[in-house]
Amino acid sequence: MTELTDLAVLAQGYNPGIIPNFDAPWMPSLQNVGGMIMATAIVALGIVLILGAVLWGAGKLGAGPNAQGAGLKVLLYGTLGAIVIGSAGGIVAWATGVPLFA
Repeated sequence: MTELTDLAVLAQGYNPGIIPNFDAPWMPSLQNVGGMIMATAIVALGIVLILGAVLWGAGKLGAGPNAQGAGLKVLLYGTLGAIVIGSAGGIVAWATGVPLFA
């Protein structure tokens, strides 16, 4: 019977009382590395988007439908990647309920 009462407590929303603490000595280093990775990804996506636009333009000017389609795909996927990277902090804050920018 204790298993059923345990499940009832879990179903009501058990709060263990643990809250995130960002005062750990390694947190600034991790945040710095995370920022570097995000900045690198943003620059790489910028390059990919420029290359996709050049490929699309070359396909348009040269009447190459394959290059045109490939360029549009690169632009589409690059834009979706930029959206995901740009909203990563908001997604984490929303999913965890931790106010990252308070």
